[in-house]
Amino acid sequence: MRVVTDLRALERRPRAVAIGTFDGVHAGHRAVIARAMQAASELDLTSSVLTFDRHPLAVVAPDHVPQLLTTQAEKTRLIAELGPEELVVLSFDEKLAALEPEEFCEEVLVGALDVRFVVIGENFSFGAGGRGDAATLAACGERHGFEAAAVTLVTDEGHAISSTRIRRLLREGVLEEVRQVLGRPPTATGRVVHGVRRGRTLGFPTANIDVEAGLIFPGRGVYAARVLVDGRWYRAAVNIGHNPTFRAADASLAHVSIEAFLLGFVGDIYDHAIRVDFLHKLRDERRFDEVDALVAQMHSDIGATAALRDPAFAEVGL
Repeated sequence: MRVVTDLRALERRPRAVAIGTFDGVHAGHRAVIARAMQAASELDLTSSVLTFDRHPLAVVAPDHVPQLLTTQAEKTRLIAELGPEELVVLSFDEKLAALEPEEFCEEVLVGALDVRFVVIGENFSFGAGGRGDAATLAACGERHGFEAAAVTLVTDEGHAISSTRIRRLLREGVLEEVRQVLGRPPTATGRVVHGVRRGRTLGFPTANIDVEAGLIFPGRGVYAARVLVDGRWYRAAVNIGHNPTFRAADASLAHVSIEAFLLGFVGDIYDHAIRVDFLHKLRDERRFDEVDALVAQMHSDIGATAALRDPAFAEVGL
């Protein structure tokens, strides 16, 4: 899959394009991309996905920008797995935000992308003030000679699949439902950084993961996960929280850490890239009055992770 970040670098060729923010690349997003790829195959067009380098609200309403489900790199990886020929990533800046819907159609879709078929989700809006919708796009297509299609919202047990719903479920730790609507486990990626090394002194050396600011991950608690590092998968017991046993009761809760104990791992992975796929919540985070009680609980968490039967482990050979 080609990744293009400058419209001026695009080759002039007829395209079928899926447009969206695609945060999380959930089942609804995949339906939009699949429809564009189907049209590309049927009409002999280049299959292309058009997205943005940040959430549009980061520019038009910064106080309301949501926490993101995926980094740009992770979003690119997930879209590439779907198989389109091309990903176009537009810089969403004030200039782009100010384009009227008709200007967006003329300058971006027709002028730069040479679209012949455009697909959006039925609730997608575009152009200044979000004034463009599916009807606007269809009317633009009639004027400029391309077909527009709006994919209805994908539902799961009667509930619409949306990034907002997934964020709520993540905060609540309902990972089984998150996996169902995402079509995959929720993921956090980052680099392993030095911590206070308290886990090592307790006999449980953990990888402290520095994740990108602005991302959302499951709420505070202990989770069973699978972890990818240096091309190899491991089972892991992962704590998300603020280490209440070792912090004063009135300490700030603003700092949340992600610490992973990798079962069967031996070595040094400081500054290595790491990916954590969260599978099941084992328990809430809690404060222990005695360190021995914490150690006993950590043994229990690791044992539960080792014994857990989950197809997600089998998928990666664990």
